[in-house]
This record gives sequence, structure tokens and C-alpha cells, in this order.
Amino acid sequence: MRRGVVAALLLLPVVEIALAVTVSTWIGVGPTIIALLGLSLVGVLVLRETGRRGWQDLRLAARDGVAPESGSGRGLTMLAGFLLAVPGFLTAVLGLLLLLPPVRGVVRRRSRRWVESRGAWQVTEQFTRRTGPAPSATVVQGEVVDDSQS
Repeated sequence: MRRGVVAALLLLPVVEIALAVTVSTWIGVGPTIIALLGLSLVGVLVLRETGRRGWQDLRLAARDGVAPESGSGRGLTMLAGFLLAVPGFLTAVLGLLLLLPPVRGVVRRRSRRWVESRGAWQVTEQFTRRTGPAPSATVVQGEVVDDSQS
């Protein structure tokens, strides 16, 4: 699994350059550069707005003395903004798709199932470390002795 992720990250620049060259042969170099800059600008704006709203929610929650709302779905929106901000057409298409609510819903459900299947996390309203021993762990009974008071 990790090798696949590393390979994908190493191949991403090659694929992005190939796509940029292909698009530039279709529409020209100038429009390709303008398109890439425009997509990156949209990504930065999405990141900025999502971060601003998150900060505003934190300030309002602190002012009211309540816990901030969890599960607002900003994580996937921020990921979409990041994918748009990275120069390239493939990442931009993935980022634009991730901005669509039905796609975000599918990604949220599948990532939740994947995380829960890994066994180390449980998903409620937010991700939390599972407490207690892992299902296959061996439990050894013992006693805690505090020697600092001697």
C-alpha cells in the first residue's frame, strides 16, 4: 500500500507535465498557463474561505463557551482547495470533483469505512483513538506501585 502511494506521488509530476503539454498543443501555451494559474487561484480562494469559516466558528464557540461544531465537512473542502492550488490539470479535476456535494458524500462514506476497517480508529462525530486493548491483544494483569513516596 505504501509503495503504491509513493509510486503515485513520484509519477504525479510526470503525469501533470504530460497533461499540460497535451493541453497546450490543443489550446496553446498562453491559455494553458492562464488556465493553470486560474485553477490555482481558485484553490487558494477555496482554502482561504474554508479556513476563514473554520476560524470564525472557533471564535464564536469560544465566545459562547461551547465546544466547536465537529463534522462540518471542511476537511474534504480543504483537500479540494489544496488539490486545486497544486498546479496541474489532474489534481485540478480531482479538486473540482471533490467540491461537488455528492462526490464528497461518497468519499466521506468510503473513507470512514476504510478507517474503521483498519481497526485502530473508531468514527463517531469525529475520529478518536480506540480505547482499550486491540481485539487480538494479550492482556496482562498487574499492579501499579508508586516508589516516589518512599
